[in-house]
This record gives sequence, structure tokens and C-alpha cells, in this order.
Amino acid sequence: MMKKMVGRLSCAVLAASLCMAGAAGCEKEADVVNEGETETEEVTIKWMIFGEKFISSDDVIAEFNKKLGEKLPGTRVEFEIVPIEDYKEKWDMKMATNEEVDLVWIGNDIFNYTEEVKAGNFMALDYLLSTNGKGLLEEIPAEMWEKQKRDGKIYSVPLVGASYRKDYAIVTPKRRMAEYGDEEKIASTNQGKLYSDEECYRVIEEYLESLKAARVLGTGVSCDTFSEIAQKGYEGVYGPDSPFVIRIFDEELKVYNKYELDSYRDYFKVMSEWYQKGYVRSDVEEVLAPGNDNGTKAGNSLFLDEYGESGVVQDPIATEYEAARIPLQTYRYVSFECCRNAVAVPRTTKNPKRAMELLRLLNTDEGKELLRFLCNGSEGRHYVKGENGRVNRVTDKTGKAIYFLSPYAIGNTFLNYESSKNEFEQLRNYNEDAIVSPLMGFELDTRMIVVEMAKVDLVVEEYLDTLERGTSRDWEKTYDEMIAKMKEAGADKVIGEMQKQIQAFCEEEDTNTK
Repeated sequence: MMKKMVGRLSCAVLAASLCMAGAAGCEKEADVVNEGETETEEVTIKWMIFGEKFISSDDVIAEFNKKLGEKLPGTRVEFEIVPIEDYKEKWDMKMATNEEVDLVWIGNDIFNYTEEVKAGNFMALDYLLSTNGKGLLEEIPAEMWEKQKRDGKIYSVPLVGASYRKDYAIVTPKRRMAEYGDEEKIASTNQGKLYSDEECYRVIEEYLESLKAARVLGTGVSCDTFSEIAQKGYEGVYGPDSPFVIRIFDEELKVYNKYELDSYRDYFKVMSEWYQKGYVRSDVEEVLAPGNDNGTKAGNSLFLDEYGESGVVQDPIATEYEAARIPLQTYRYVSFECCRNAVAVPRTTKNPKRAMELLRLLNTDEGKELLRFLCNGSEGRHYVKGENGRVNRVTDKTGKAIYFLSPYAIGNTFLNYESSKNEFEQLRNYNEDAIVSPLMGFELDTRMIVVEMAKVDLVVEEYLDTLERGTSRDWEKTYDEMIAKMKEAGADKVIGEMQKQIQAFCEEEDTNTK
């Protein structure tokens, strides 16, 4: 499962990465002044992004490189397009093997940005931004740059677009929901609660029960995505998958082990029951990628995906049917740790200067047409322009686009075409109205608890899949063992240290605002 890949480092791996990569990362910015590619040298930029390869991907990228040569002579890009569910695992492997990568997309929903910086996996970009990336600092809002700083240095280029984190909607066939479910009841129950509880799950169970009785359940609930419902209302103190969270609507900023909270305990209980009732596929533990059934007619009958109106979700999970999308909440939330989307220059780069020049192009007006071509392909072949310049994608016989690349992975979203009416206006409204984390500006110092955090992650890795999929024969025993082992690993010490630092941060913020 994708989210299980994040932040689960053993003590040995963590120590090795800090020792091996840290020195390289700290020295890389100084090296770039005198080393690397020359201005006339022909180079290939290796860029890792999330996405999906389409029928026309190779053709569009080849043509993009021809167009790029007119702007940056001697430069071509080799894109490695990785499915989002495999992305973090592939990135970790590249860093472990020191594989050359010049640019990498990073997102705050799967990356622990601070951990990556501390491991030395990203270059500091301040020098490059003053030379090869000149103009980017002025083009992108200052507050976005501040979120990408660690110890006063910038380690990635934030991508202008959605500034809020993903929020989720239940996705299911619209025809099935109309016939067997109560969409209004599911929506009102979930949206009416700041934090998920057992009632939020049971109201969905009524729908699943009806589907099973009618023999149209398919492969049931998508365990890979559905657990996000238990995360509603929480923010990780150290990365998106952190076991340690604050409750974002509480007046007191108190740190919790989220797995001890009712949202998760109730979730594990319900999933165990659902597995026994057949609402979760019986072979879920043997299936390598159960998420591949999301959106297929005979596949998972219910999964979670990002919610947005007016086409603001750039890369929704495609469905073979008309889908009902039921949002779990009615607000957007801006996390404190880093921007939602950014591009970093990894420590294994061989072409940092040219890589920065490419980023400058795709994030400023100078390279707007390049960005549009890369995202949409050729007009008439891959898309047609509709009203007010909006893009309508050309699809194959199954209704799947023959080409598309999300601007969220590569550049400034607002330089692209709109794909639906009022898309950019809606996106700006979401950004403006979003709730901002009370921890904005906070940076956790992990030196006193790094060993305990790694041990806790190993415990979670041991138990979480079984609990989330409901496959444990005795979920309560499994759950109690996990909580006990987390405490033995030092969970309470971690909570205490995090709480102390947050308290100091809040007191300093109060002083500064008086």
C-alpha cells in the first residue's frame, strides 16, 4: 500500500542514510558552482514524476524535446513516469542505490519532506535560484518558498496550484448508489463530524450490505484508499504518515498517537467485521496491487479519491462508469510542513544547472507554451479547444484519454489550459478559503527521539496492514499488541518531546504577536 511506504525506516537504514547521504547533500550546493555541465554541453535531464503512460506519451515527449531544444539548446528530458502508488518506494530505491536523477516531484501526501532533507537527499538550491533559476523567487509567492526552507535554505521549488492537502470523497458507481444506497445520509453523517467515528463507517455499511444482497458488490471495499476516512481531522506532526498527530479543530494543540484514538480503533473493528461479512475481498493479502480494481466495473465497488468541483482535481482515478463522488468534509486544509507539490534536485544529479533552467521555463510565462504542450499534447490530435480555450481531451474507444500529464507534477498549474469551466477560479477560491494549520512555521527537532520514532515505525509496519484490511482473526488482540509494542518502542517519549516543542513554539508565537 502506497502510504505504508512513507516514513517507515529502521534504525539501521536511518543511520546509514544520514551518514552516507548527509555529507553529500550538505556539500552539493558548493560543488555546483564549479562542477557540472557546461552551457554548451548536450545533456539529458532525468526527471521522475508521478502519472500514467498513455498511448501517445512517447510521441509527445519526443516532440516536447524538439521544442525544448529551441529554448534550451542541447537539452533533452528523459521522463520516468511512475504510478503514484509505487512512487515513494521507487524513490527510496533510487536513493539507496545512488541512481542518477536530476529532478524529482515531491508531494506532501506521500513524502516526509523534513526527513528527506535531513537525509541529504535534496540539494540546497539557493545558489542555483540566484543564477540559472533567476526570476523564480519573484514568480512564486514568498510564503511558498518559506515552507520549503530548512535551516534557512531552500531545498525544492514549490509548484503554484493547489496549496491545500488532499481531501477525500467516496467514489462508487452512480447507478448503484441511486438504486441501493442513501447518498444524502452518507454525506450528511460524514460531513457532520469533524473526526470520523463508528457511525461514519456504519452508514456506508448499509450500502455495502445492499450491494452484496443484490450480488453486485464486485471486489468490495478498496482497503488501499478507504483508511483515509479514519485520518480525517488529523495532521501528522512529522510527515503525512506519522503516527503522531494533532486534532486540527481542537483549541489545545495536543499530540496524540492516532492509533489510540477512537477514529482508528473503530475503523479497525469495523474492517474486521467487513472482512468477515465479505465486504473486503478474501484474497486481499495475496493481491499485489488491490488498488488496481478502483474504478473498474467488476472491481472495487467503493474507494476514496480526492474531491474537487469544477475539474480542480487534475489526476482523479479514472472510472469505467459514471461515478458518484461523496465528499467526507466541506473544508480544505493547508498543512504546515511543506507545499503540496514541489520539484527537488536530488543529490545524485549530474546536471543541476540545466535542471534549474528547465524548472524556470516551466514555471514562468517564458515557457508557458512548453508546459501546455507537455501537459496536453498537440491540439487536434490529443485535445480540442472548447469554449474560452478550455481543453477537451481526445479519448480512445474505452473513454480513456490518449495523452495527459498533470501540471501538478511539473510546473505552474495556472499557466496551463483549463479543463472545465471556472476551474482556476474554483482552485483560487479553495486556496483562499482553506484552513491554515496552527503549526505553520513549526519545525520538529528529532535529534532526541529519532531512534524511538524509527522503532515505532517498525511496529506500525508490522501490524497496520492486517488491521486496516480486517484480516486478523482477533483484531482486538492484534490491536492491543500493536499499541503495547509502540509504547515499549518509546511512543510516549516521542509524544512528550513533540508536545514540549509545540508548546515552546506556541509560546513564541504568542510573544511575537503581542
